[in-house]
Amino acid sequence: MNIIDQLEKLGLNGRQAKVYLALLQLGTGTAIDIAKATRFKHPTVYDVLDVLKERALVTETFEGGRKLFSAEDPNRLRLAEDERRRTLEGLLPDLQALYRGGSRRPRVRVYVGPEGMEAVDEELLAVKSGEYFYFGGVREMIQNSSEEHLSDYYRKRLERGIWSNAIRIRGEEDDLDYMQNGEQHLRRVRYLPKPILENSAGLYLYDDRVAVISALKENYAMIIESSELSLLVRTIWNCIWEIAEEPKSSHEHA
Repeated sequence: MNIIDQLEKLGLNGRQAKVYLALLQLGTGTAIDIAKATRFKHPTVYDVLDVLKERALVTETFEGGRKLFSAEDPNRLRLAEDERRRTLEGLLPDLQALYRGGSRRPRVRVYVGPEGMEAVDEELLAVKSGEYFYFGGVREMIQNSSEEHLSDYYRKRLERGIWSNAIRIRGEEDDLDYMQNGEQHLRRVRYLPKPILENSAGLYLYDDRVAVISALKENYAMIIESSELSLLVRTIWNCIWEIAEEPKSSHEHA
């Protein structure tokens, strides 16, 4: 990615980025100098300069009857980003209140391939409630991911203090240390009272979302954002948790 593309990500369009870069190289120049450097027509240069002046990225001075333009320190870009971030942080609570309070349809996202599991992992690591709940088996996780990814995910989860609450399948366990049940791993685990003979999808509950991952054969992930569905599935999860079996020893994992 070149510097023009990167500046566009900071909010400058292509012409604005090229004029700003030209002025950084010129130091100070007239509109004619900038037009020669960018190969833009004079009216275009003046239009772009007006925008850059509004954004405090360019200053205008007069010398000997000539109008000169100079680029401001690029640190201005960082200051502008900091200001936008502070504005967004102040605005987000009101926007979130409108989002939660408004009537809206459920949002459904379907992924095919490994990007589905990655999308669910990213959302689990950003869970607002500080914990999530799921049905599933460790062996399926290992088959669908690398041990490096699982250990990295575990490390990030611990760093963020996120609890994992699991109803697992006894026949699908593994001896990986970081998958063990216990407070040191921020894991609570119980087991389904009856085994599941066929490979099944994993189901995750977090915030107002229900995520289903079926990667062994069908190879998809589906995320449903619905407070009503989430409440229903969480109620079912709680009922099964009450009758689920606790680990018999420290050798059983979650």
